[in-house]
Amino acid sequence: MASEDSARVPYETLGLIDSSDVDNEMWMLRIPSKLAAVWKDAPEGAILGELVFKKGGKTNGKAVKPSLSVECEESLVSSSDVPLFYNLEAMTKKVPNLYPFTRSSGGNVTLHGTVSRSANLQASRDDPRYRQLSKNRLLQTSVNNSRFVKPVEATELSVRKSLAKSQGFGSAVQAFGQRLKEDRENPNSADQNDRKRKYVSIPTRSVVFELFGSQPYWTVKQLKEESGKPEKEIRMVLAEIGYYHRSGEHKNMWELKEEYQQSQGE
Repeated sequence: MASEDSARVPYETLGLIDSSDVDNEMWMLRIPSKLAAVWKDAPEGAILGELVFKKGGKTNGKAVKPSLSVECEESLVSSSDVPLFYNLEAMTKKVPNLYPFTRSSGGNVTLHGTVSRSANLQASRDDPRYRQLSKNRLLQTSVNNSRFVKPVEATELSVRKSLAKSQGFGSAVQAFGQRLKEDRENPNSADQNDRKRKYVSIPTRSVVFELFGSQPYWTVKQLKEESGKPEKEIRMVLAEIGYYHRSGEHKNMWELKEEYQQSQGE
């Protein structure tokens, strides 16, 4: 009985909230999962890295933007496929009310501050280690890999053939005439329809890559209108190769992940 009584928590302290530090401003960073795992496994008291503030201005007549970056402790990542240098991207002040806290074994809660800014920690493209890791990853997922060999989307073609058969010759002629009329009235629409017809036999993944080669940021709606591909297929491809901006200048838009941007650049 004595051991059970000693393990009990006094009701006077159960659920108490210490908010004395709630006015401290704190930043919330979204960290890549591999880097987070390395930091989590680091021993207590270990130096994880350095935060570098770069002053903006002009150097040799060229404008230099102010920036924040993180340089990881090399000894922590030397034995893993984790880059050394990271940039703080998509920084924003518009964040919901978030309060980092800890809960003690006694049940009381301590608020450590209020989140005033949020940002994403992304690997720097100038990091030689990151560039090598990206090349290795691309070699492992080469275009010759069977995962990407898909010369014709059989499902889509079979659907189109079945629709053509069900329409009959008269309906097909009428539809063709209607398309010609619409193309004359709207030349831009004609160009877009030509592009869509060009993409019919091309895999969705390849089409998305081609469109991102023309401009860096797209919404799902824009990609669907430009390519004529089903939204579900576009979203599946974006989930693998794209990064979604939830805030900032390009909010609600997609861009290629850095490793795929690197491959396009080369």
